[in-house]
Amino acid sequence: MAARSPAILDHLSALSDSTRARILLLLDRHELTVTELCGIVQLPQSTVSRHLKALADSGWVAARAEGTSNLYAMTRDDLDPAARRLWLLVREQVGSAPAAAQDQRRLQAAL
Repeated sequence: MAARSPAILDHLSALSDSTRARILLLLDRHELTVTELCGIVQLPQSTVSRHLKALADSGWVAARAEGTSNLYAMTRDDLDPAARRLWLLVREQVGSAPAAAQDQRRLQAAL
């Protein structure tokens, strides 16, 4: 049986994609549906859903059903301390990117 990689490497892998990092930036502040995320990050539903699955599988986001939709949110309070520190670093770096600023403007328009 292969040794399991340290959890931090799984966290790094999940955050290594810029789209996933942008989605997480949005979900760090607001609960959003897939449809809302698609409009904000301007990507097709299949792409956003694939990224949400990767983030959920690695423990970064959770979904809750509301009516016929699922609302997604970051699981900040459930992250281990190392993952929280990693997120603070990624958030600082990705949050200052032009794409993240555009996402924030679209988010404000959508809310």
